[in-house]
Amino acid sequence: MQSLQPTTMEQVLTKRTTVLLVGALTLWRLYLSATLELHPDEAYYWLWSRQPDVAYFDHPPMVAWFIWLSTRHSDAELWVRLPGTLVALVVSGLIWQLALQLTRSVAVAAGSVLLFNVYPLTLMGLMVITPDIPVFLFWSLSLWLFWQLMRTGQTWLWYALGLSFGLALLSKYTAVLLAPCLFLYLLLSDERRWLKTVHPYLALLTGFAVFLPVVYWNSQHDWVSFAFQLNHGLGGAVRSLGPVMEYLAGQMLITGPVVWLLGMAAAVAALWRRDQATLWLLATSLPVIAFFGLSSLRTVAGPNWPAFAYVTFSILVARYCLEGDSRLRRGLWSLAFGLSLALSVVLTLHARFGLLPLHEFSPELAAADASNGFHGWRELGAELRKHPEAAFALAPSHQLSAQIIYYTGGRLPARPEPEARASQFDLWPGQLQGQDGLYVWTDEDSAGPYEEYFAATTPARTLRVLRNGAAVRTYHLVEGQRARLSTAPGDPAQHQLRLGLERAGKRSGPG
Repeated sequence: MQSLQPTTMEQVLTKRTTVLLVGALTLWRLYLSATLELHPDEAYYWLWSRQPDVAYFDHPPMVAWFIWLSTRHSDAELWVRLPGTLVALVVSGLIWQLALQLTRSVAVAAGSVLLFNVYPLTLMGLMVITPDIPVFLFWSLSLWLFWQLMRTGQTWLWYALGLSFGLALLSKYTAVLLAPCLFLYLLLSDERRWLKTVHPYLALLTGFAVFLPVVYWNSQHDWVSFAFQLNHGLGGAVRSLGPVMEYLAGQMLITGPVVWLLGMAAAVAALWRRDQATLWLLATSLPVIAFFGLSSLRTVAGPNWPAFAYVTFSILVARYCLEGDSRLRRGLWSLAFGLSLALSVVLTLHARFGLLPLHEFSPELAAADASNGFHGWRELGAELRKHPEAAFALAPSHQLSAQIIYYTGGRLPARPEPEARASQFDLWPGQLQGQDGLYVWTDEDSAGPYEEYFAATTPARTLRVLRNGAAVRTYHLVEGQRARLSTAPGDPAQHQLRLGLERAGKRSGPG
């Protein structure tokens, strides 16, 4: 890709261009939201929203509250996912303002927003409704408030920041990393004078006060949510560097390899820059990415875990490439933008239409296709609705149980079997004793001892769902009579909680 001349770049990277491209990507994201079936984790979070609470087994409550608000009139996939599209737009606006304030350059502001919107992390990731959606919003709002505070010195902004920080904590526990990032900046910058006042500490207390309902909920449930996430994110013994390399490869995938490498180059170049803006961009992005890289020594960190770090990372890259008169850097920005956009377009087209013929290369590769998670659930729901005599369904996982509930329109209650990983289902009451039901599993699951759950069972039947001629998933269904579960799966039994914590590092969980 040819690099653009500075005058041409400034003509292209304008507010009008940014609005048009972000608008087009937003329409594409809305189309994907409406036409792709819910991913298993999305169905699980949707189920939370049907029973609003101040905390849940796996995460704080904000994702459920967002879904509850967006599905007041419809539970269709578009409405379940709508918060992600809205948050992407709000965050884009905050990035624009921050970049403009930091650099006074429309080209850098446009470049920052455009990079952020073409990441696979954004185009695909902010379509899928997870706790990353609300944490993106409140992390970004907190950064914006903090920089307004640095610009104006108005002390009331500390307390608005504290409130926003608390809302970020209500979104995802890892938002706690915001506090050390901002304190690191204050410590290293000329703004350290604030550390001699009471305001930063009262703001921190304000944030934790907002978070107190989650603490209280955990105190009433054996601290299970905190224990689960600590084990999930930091449990396990120190391993080799292999998972760290896997984590770094994941970061390059969710942003685009050229963007990520440019960010690392910008970080190195920043060692020779002493300005406050660069220090702030580094302090609010790189420590988060590094933290999860280090945690990969103990557990395989999900690519999305440091996602919110890429808000200021985008500005860092755009500023590095677009400030000054370097034709090489401007050309690299164009290359980074083009490759990230191409990667996102290919991934989303494949998720929707099966663009890549993976089954022609390898059946194993096709079976491992992550986009399969967006297909095959409606067929399962249609099949299960053919069993009106069933009072419930059991499944090997909480995700499959949630999909059964969603795609049967709530007509068939479902629960994970007693051998499944512990989840929110263990904290919801349920009684199945003596009722007829179904046991459902897929080829990817480890089927439990379903014969023990019923007085009698029928032979297993299979339902094979195809996508472009290749198998997406094979379901297995068993009809059971007179359930004889001595402990209802809804009872929060301690052995279930221990089982879930032990298996957290072996099975992938939501978020």
